[in-house]
Amino acid sequence: AHLALTGQIQECQISDPQQFTPQEKKVVWRYLLNVYPDGLTGQERMDYIKRKTREYERLKGEWAERASPDDLEFVGGMVLKDVLRTDRTHPYYAGSEDSPHLMALHDLLITYALTHPGVSYCQGMSDIASPILAVMDHEGQAYICFCGIMKRLATNFQMDGEVMAVKFQHLKVLLQRTDPEFYAYLLARGADDLFFCYRWLLLELKREFAFEDALRLLEVAWSSLPPDPPETEVELTGPPLPPTEGRASRHRHMVRPARELAAGEDVASRCGDGGEGAGPPRLPAKQSSFGDFQSGPEASGVGGDGEEEEEDRGREEERGREEEQPLLQPPCLQSLGVKKSASAPALNPSVDGRCSPPDGEPDPTTTAALGGVPGEAAPSNKQGPPALPPPQEFGRGNPFVLFLCLAVLLEHREHIVRSQMDYNELAMHFDRLVRRQNLNRVLHRAKALFADYLQSEVWDSEDGDEAAAGTESPASS
Repeated sequence: AHLALTGQIQECQISDPQQFTPQEKKVVWRYLLNVYPDGLTGQERMDYIKRKTREYERLKGEWAERASPDDLEFVGGMVLKDVLRTDRTHPYYAGSEDSPHLMALHDLLITYALTHPGVSYCQGMSDIASPILAVMDHEGQAYICFCGIMKRLATNFQMDGEVMAVKFQHLKVLLQRTDPEFYAYLLARGADDLFFCYRWLLLELKREFAFEDALRLLEVAWSSLPPDPPETEVELTGPPLPPTEGRASRHRHMVRPARELAAGEDVASRCGDGGEGAGPPRLPAKQSSFGDFQSGPEASGVGGDGEEEEEDRGREEERGREEEQPLLQPPCLQSLGVKKSASAPALNPSVDGRCSPPDGEPDPTTTAALGGVPGEAAPSNKQGPPALPPPQEFGRGNPFVLFLCLAVLLEHREHIVRSQMDYNELAMHFDRLVRRQNLNRVLHRAKALFADYLQSEVWDSEDGDEAAAGTESPASS
């Protein structure tokens, strides 16, 4: 890549993100996050950032004008709770709870929530802002970049779940086409909705890798997207709420669903507004920890041999002492527009949900590949999975993240099938692997899968052909 700080950045591939100095990295990230308008010289870029930073400082000084004292206290409490548990093991955020870096993260998130009332603050946004602040090392510049990335990611946090539902469906179809036997295994265990991947899609896998690895992953993923620079300048404020919504809407946007669903609890009462009719019937409880798994008595005996389990539990307890990361979970099934699989078994937390074949049955791996539970007919799919959408539609415009998710799934496929994991065990397995995924293996596999997709004919449309002609596989890193 060629970078001239005093001139214009030429269109290029990032062949090795680690080659940049910290100052160059800041400029590259601003381009990747669509902060700069096209055609700025080096001096114009610096003047532009200084002006937008002053705008941020003005917005930060308007908190009291944009929210009542009660609303400001509510927003601040939500943000502070998450900030104090975000990336605290990394040196940039380590130390006392009133450290300048934590306060900068806190302030920029509150400013975003108050200036974007239609989005406000939702759990997980601190994970998106944290690496940006660590790289920018400047609160105002980090806020500008955060507004740039949230232009693309804000729809992930909509309470109607429409965008996330599309991403789940696309990931499901991608897995069906890539590994139909593994998909059949998940289908037989009621895990074909892939809800255990919610955190991956919401945060674009930021939390699945160690912090420095996550920075590299984000750079590769962002470089796979076509540039979308602002016409004039990046907007630091969003549209006001419609007059009919007001304070109650702000609370609905900011309150995420309860972090743990008790067995048999009414999903509607925890995910909806409550009080509007009886709501949908109760659903069988699934493991709903979509962040770091909180181990308990029911967690024992999950996959792998005894020594691996002890080691995993020891590491989890150690990490829990170092950092209590907020849990992430999706809105209820209804709000995502995803129906519970008809093949899903009744999941009762008091009963071991694993499907262990009796003595004398075939190898569980073979059985699972053919559809799952011994003695049951394998699910049939005579029509086959639908075609994949073209790149500009796939994953709602970010197809490479779907291939990263697919690569993580396939990295653990054999262990999952061999251990006959059900839905809850899958969720617990991946919760134990937070910040422990192998970046090199996942990137290598994802790039190969993505390149095959771009060169294949599994999607076919005039728009898709044009997209393929102008889309390149993420650069090597």
